[in-house]
Amino acid sequence: MSQERAVPASAVPLEELSSWPEELCRRELPSVLPRLLSLSQHSDSWIEHVQILKIIVEMFLPHMNHLTLEQTFFSQVLPKTVKLFDDMVYELTSQARGLSSQNLEIQTTLRNILQTMVQLLGALTGCVQHVCATQESIILENIQSLPSSVLHVIKSTFVHCKNSESVYSGRLHLVSDLLQALFKEAYSLQKQLMELLDMVCMDPSVDENDDILNMVIVIHSLLDICSVISSMDHAFHANTWKFIIKQSLKHQSIIKSQLKHKDIITSLCEDILFSFHSCLHLAEQMTQSDAQDNADYRLFQKTLKLCRFFANSLLHYT
Repeated sequence: MSQERAVPASAVPLEELSSWPEELCRRELPSVLPRLLSLSQHSDSWIEHVQILKIIVEMFLPHMNHLTLEQTFFSQVLPKTVKLFDDMVYELTSQARGLSSQNLEIQTTLRNILQTMVQLLGALTGCVQHVCATQESIILENIQSLPSSVLHVIKSTFVHCKNSESVYSGRLHLVSDLLQALFKEAYSLQKQLMELLDMVCMDPSVDENDDILNMVIVIHSLLDICSVISSMDHAFHANTWKFIIKQSLKHQSIIKSQLKHKDIITSLCEDILFSFHSCLHLAEQMTQSDAQDNADYRLFQKTLKLCRFFANSLLHYT
């Protein structure tokens, strides 16, 4: 009797599932997936949950029916994933004050949490990439839990990274490498999600449905992310704004009445004002230093370009 038949598929250890060949994963999907979903629901261990999520994404997601992903996978796992991610962020914030080069226990704990968060973001990226690769046009209702969960995790990540200096104070260097990895993973995840959202197909003949509400929520969530990353990465901030404007105009005929136009315009105006003041400040610095080939001048050019971009975006949107 072969080894794979000696133990029922539903009882195979998680570590062994990770090494299953593709055909075995496809064949045993109906018996293994319910067990994995149950384990993920009942597990309060961050590491175990992420391990299960990675196994599902890497080994079994390719064999699922893409039309039923929301019912069979996303809605079953992602709410718990988001909750555990929030728990990890809370734990980091709570324990960060005890971080020191002498306290190896706290240092190890925090680094393990950050590594688990990086892996979780990687698993979510795998979900998004799979949807992009298997569907030419996407109906949001079929993946309803995915964008909202991903955007929540992305925003939480950026907020934590943005506040890292105050959270970790003078001990930031002890975890800075993992915070950078976390930021890069979230950055990559958002870029991938925007690619997915660009593939969304909405029916202009339908006035009201869940897809419209979901797209509106997505745009407003990205707007929230813009406010977080504005001082962290100017290029990424601008690209996120480009996407918001593009999607707002692309689906204008069906989402216009539900978008918070005042919030979008206010945020654009605030970014124009901030970048304009930054230009003035840099111009004063250059006048005092009397040099145009230094870092200040290059930064001035970038900031001026950003100011022009926000102004053009406002004109384009209105």
